[in-house]
Amino acid sequence: MTTRTEVTSGAFAWRRIHSLMGLWLIIYLLEHLIVNSQATLWLGDDGIGFVRLVNTLESLPYLQVIEIVFIGIPFVLHGYWGVKRIFTSKSNSGSSNGSKPSLKYGRNRAYSWQRITSWILLIGVIGHVAQMRFLMAPKEVRTDSEIRYVVTVKNDPGLESVAKRLNVVLETQGDDVIAKAKSPGKAFLMMVRDTFKSPMWCAAYTIFVLAAAFHAFNGFWTSLITWGVLLSYRSQKAFLPICWMGIALLAFLGLAAIWGSYWINLRN
Repeated sequence: MTTRTEVTSGAFAWRRIHSLMGLWLIIYLLEHLIVNSQATLWLGDDGIGFVRLVNTLESLPYLQVIEIVFIGIPFVLHGYWGVKRIFTSKSNSGSSNGSKPSLKYGRNRAYSWQRITSWILLIGVIGHVAQMRFLMAPKEVRTDSEIRYVVTVKNDPGLESVAKRLNVVLETQGDDVIAKAKSPGKAFLMMVRDTFKSPMWCAAYTIFVLAAAFHAFNGFWTSLITWGVLLSYRSQKAFLPICWMGIALLAFLGLAAIWGSYWINLRN
């Protein structure tokens, strides 16, 4: 009896931690996509809004500590319990030969998609961090008592024009071009532009963003039930349209950053 109570209490605590970390990550996701969308939404401004916001974030003291404490740890805690639930929970919305339930209700399908998007996000977040924060991230270089932020990009017909407007210096090295900027925001903008001129990366990040948008607000809906905010069927049903609007907002911001930064705003 004591063992069962301890297991129940532990699971209860982990569900609450999982839910709280998820809510915090939704706030971060919204902030992250708002910043990224600034490379696109104000057409003709060469992503200056993005540059300003990134410069502000990069100037924060103890930035790495902030990222670890407020992004890394919440993701690890949320992901740990999420992966554990993936392996212990079973989908009941698919086809069945009669050996298990097959329920075609909307919430059953949403439950299944929450599990599917968990895998997409687990792989996507690890790949995104590795790519954007380590492999392709601009490097800080000091030359003649000045700081430059350097990023390697591929050449294309509009690169020189964009670099000139952003006051970014280009140096050719074989098939690659070294872009040197005076601020981290401009260097990151050149990196984002270079990434999203590839249709393959655009397609991959489109799947990533749509999975994140659905997972975030479907999880938000269930967390409100977990915390006792939405108890009645009527209140749960009434709140669903709000969650769908949240999904649409996140999807719009993310897709704008992906398909707009190069294909619309910074191609030439």
